[in-house]
Amino acid sequence: MATVSKLGLAFCLVFVTLEAFQAVYLGSVFQKADSFLVGACVFGVSVSACTLITALFRPGELRASLVSWRIVAALNVFAATTWCTYFLAIQLIEPAIVFTVFSGMVPLGTVVAGWCRLPEAGTMRHKPDIIGNALIFLAVLLLGAITVFGYSGFVRGSWLSGVAGVVLSAVSGLSTAFVILLSVRLHGKGVGPLAQFGLRFILYTCLALAAYATGLDDKGNPMSPADLATLVLVGLGVIAFPLYLVQKAIPLLQPSIIAAMTALGPVMVFSMQLLEGRVDYSAATLTGLLVYMTGALLAVYGSILQSTHTRAECSRAVT
Repeated sequence: MATVSKLGLAFCLVFVTLEAFQAVYLGSVFQKADSFLVGACVFGVSVSACTLITALFRPGELRASLVSWRIVAALNVFAATTWCTYFLAIQLIEPAIVFTVFSGMVPLGTVVAGWCRLPEAGTMRHKPDIIGNALIFLAVLLLGAITVFGYSGFVRGSWLSGVAGVVLSAVSGLSTAFVILLSVRLHGKGVGPLAQFGLRFILYTCLALAAYATGLDDKGNPMSPADLATLVLVGLGVIAFPLYLVQKAIPLLQPSIIAAMTALGPVMVFSMQLLEGRVDYSAATLTGLLVYMTGALLAVYGSILQSTHTRAECSRAVT
């Protein structure tokens, strides 16, 4: 395990911790505001700041991004799809299920990308990795069935709303997997984490502004400029900053490890809710989450084991 970047693992661990903290302790705060307005402000500031800093100190990376504009465009499409589908899903079904299906589909998405022969995806070779991803897939199916057949804590509408919520959650996770893989490819073209973080949210920022202008998530409770500014500052800390840490981890870790670490989010959420003494899942949802958490922990161990063996083989080949 010594060959795996400890700094990269630390970046991913801070990401899942802050992501879980936002979901457990700040979710209700963000739900009171127009999600598209908050998203447009948080990512609009991120896009502007990151692009400006890159232009001032690393202009060569912006030139490299123009040469690789197809990858940048694909990154924007997948990043926008991630957030739009996630926000739509969370309006339809139980947030815990949305978050878990989304998180589980990130490592499963790398498996799909491997089947599609994307070189960045790699393959599963070790039993913990294979068993872990199989359990995650089983948990996703179980949570989907729980939702569709009405055994979860919340579905807004009929069983069709449940199907739509599960599908949207899965699409969000798959899109995130391809964001990670395309970021690895763009890094190989000479575009660093800061530039990438700014460039990949341009489309989403524009879509969020359009959605806010049309009132798609208007809750009828306009916020004062001071409250909005406070919420945006919090969003920069618990939404944008953790995502930037994942971007920083991309040059340091294999995509399979990043995807598996991302899948630990629901494990962290569940642990925080246990400490808080507020575990409000239905019994069926709890069963699905326990299956998921077992799979997520095995997938992380298996992906790290695989990375260690891969690097050891490369070292032997060089020598």
